[in-house]
Parts: sequence; structure tokens; C-alpha cells
Amino acid sequence: MTAMVSNSQQDLQPTNSAKLVGIFKAIAPRSFEKTFEGMPTEAINHAMKICIDGLTKDQINFGLTQVRDNGFCPDLAMFRKWCLGIIGFGTEQQRAIDSFKGKHAALANIIKWRQDQKTKITNAEKEAYDRCYEGFINLDYSSNFERASYNVYEAFKENYLDVIKEFVDQGVVQAEWVKPVEIPVKTSWVDFGADPEPKQSDEERAKAREYIEKLKAVLKRPNQGSQGESV
Repeated sequence: MTAMVSNSQQDLQPTNSAKLVGIFKAIAPRSFEKTFEGMPTEAINHAMKICIDGLTKDQINFGLTQVRDNGFCPDLAMFRKWCLGIIGFGTEQQRAIDSFKGKHAALANIIKWRQDQKTKITNAEKEAYDRCYEGFINLDYSSNFERASYNVYEAFKENYLDVIKEFVDQGVVQAEWVKPVEIPVKTSWVDFGADPEPKQSDEERAKAREYIEKLKAVLKRPNQGSQGESV
């Protein structure tokens, strides 16, 4: 009984959360950067401490093996579920999300693409850009570029994360964006030909000839002042 209590107490000894975060990162470094992108290390360490509270070392090690086997770092709330043996939930979706480029890298790529249209971008990047297109255009005329760019860039990153989730739900994978083929517009209307002349009936042609003959007769007469045959 004493041995069992001793082992249990040993298992529940505090785990160095900072060290655990380091192991977490070492197993899947690229995925770690995507999952915790932009978060300060201190905040990650503190969150890890909260999420592993009450877990044994064996449970934590089991969670780490899931990180290894799945090849990506989940958020820390999901990691706790893995440690407790709750696996499979959200795994496939998270793996699909993880296959997309991170939001900061996506933003950097879009900024580069705006300067050089030959830059290759992804379908998710283009969709996120289209959702805040007006904001990017207004940057060119902003009197306070630093403030305006911060708002636009944050909007892009939020849109990008939304796009990724939507793409994953729809089964759309990350791919290079291909510009649609533009349909040439004819600038010359000569190719369409002149409008056909309206057809006249025999009666209309006869009246037209009669009118012309009368007009000729009037023009040939000498000027008689205000008197003259009306046409």
C-alpha cells in the first residue's frame, strides 16, 4: 500500500512545463510554429502547465507519443485529451489544417505578390486576400500607413484562418493559385459589319422619287421672292 502511494505521488510530481514545451517543439518543429505562431514563449509555458495539471508522467508520455505518431502539434487543450487517451477527435481535421501554410508566412507571401505579380501564391492566400481586397487597395492612399497596414494585415490573417477551415471542411487542399485566362475583348467594331439598310416598299420608293423631282424643279426656278410652290 505504501509502495502504491509512493509511486502515485512520484507520478504526480510537478513536470517542468518549459522543458515539456521544448520536447513538444522538438518532435514536430514546423507544426509547432504553425500552432503557436505569434504566441510568446512564456504564455505557451504557462498554458502547458495548466493543461497538464493532474496528469501522470505516463499520461504525458502517452500524449507525446501521439504527437510523434500524428506528426503535428495540437493546441494544448487537445494535447491534454491525447494524454487522457481521448484520441481521434479532431485529429484528421487538424492534420489537414496543418498542411496549409501558416498565417504569417501567407501574409508575407501576399505582400510580396502585390509588389511582384510573378510571385507564386496559394489558393487559400488568394481567397483571403480577396476578402479584404479593398483594405489592401486603400493602403496605397493611406495617410497613416503603419496604422492602416496593421489593421489590414490582421484582417488578412483572420480571414486566412477562416479560409483554411472552410477549405478543410470542403475537402479543398492547398494548391498554387492559377490566374484565370482572360477573354480578349475586341476593340474594333468593324468586324461586325455595317447595319443593313432598311428595305423600302415600291410605294415608298415612288414617293421618294416624286419628292426628289419636285425638289429639283423648285431649285431650277428663278427666285420669285416669298412666292413659290411649296414642296
